[in-house]
Amino acid sequence: MKFVGILIILALATFGCSDAGTTTETTPPESGSAANKGKEAMAEYVKRDGAPFRKNHVRFTITSEDEPEKVFELDTVRKQAGPETVTLTQIVKPAEDTDLASLTVESEGKPTTVTTYVASMNEFRETDTGRMFFGGLTAGELLGEWNKFDYRLLGEKTVDGQPVLEIEGKLKKPASSLIAKMNILMRADSYIPVELQLFDAAGRQIRTYKVTDIKSDLNGPYAAKTEIENPVYKSKVVVDVLKREFPDNVDDAFFTRDRLKQIAARSK
Repeated sequence: MKFVGILIILALATFGCSDAGTTTETTPPESGSAANKGKEAMAEYVKRDGAPFRKNHVRFTITSEDEPEKVFELDTVRKQAGPETVTLTQIVKPAEDTDLASLTVESEGKPTTVTTYVASMNEFRETDTGRMFFGGLTAGELLGEWNKFDYRLLGEKTVDGQPVLEIEGKLKKPASSLIAKMNILMRADSYIPVELQLFDAAGRQIRTYKVTDIKSDLNGPYAAKTEIENPVYKSKVVVDVLKREFPDNVDDAFFTRDRLKQIAARSK
């Protein structure tokens, strides 16, 4: 498997959880307007999904027309402190890829960075998330750079017996993203986005995200399984959150280059 493929898997650790990234402030919308209601709904989702510390065990299943099915399992440790989110990620399956670990740093007003350590080469590699692809997906879109977009409420309807909010998101200027517009269906009770349709600047639909399983724990309901269709690359990625925990604290030493070397070397 190509190294760039491993990098994108590592970058997926914070799937849909990020609220960091470069933003451009716009004029506050009129109180009670569709734009204000859309913005408030997205802010509520980000608030509910946030946690000072989180540990996840996640499985990614990737299928495409050109390659056999690939399955990866990852352990992640995430810390959210003010405007910065830091995530340590390690591939734990398959065995041949466990000599890799990464540190993803998302800071408000700065580009997201990924530092990866490859134990077999005793080498650190650094990159951003915009140029990496795997299964036809960018790391940036899966990191959930929600605050790069302006939102407005389009309406409300019922899907499978559940009330949902229809929200449109448009990329702010001069923010940069492959995604120019998104249409979101959000559960009105839990504020979980259960379906996203993503469009590029030419108006082509380039992704469809569908949450197919919602579970609950002490932190509330969450998307336990998400299926991502990519009509451009004719690929599909299934993301299963197998376990998540919310520790009271995690030592800052976890989020360092030394820690990357320790966990990658130990797994060889």
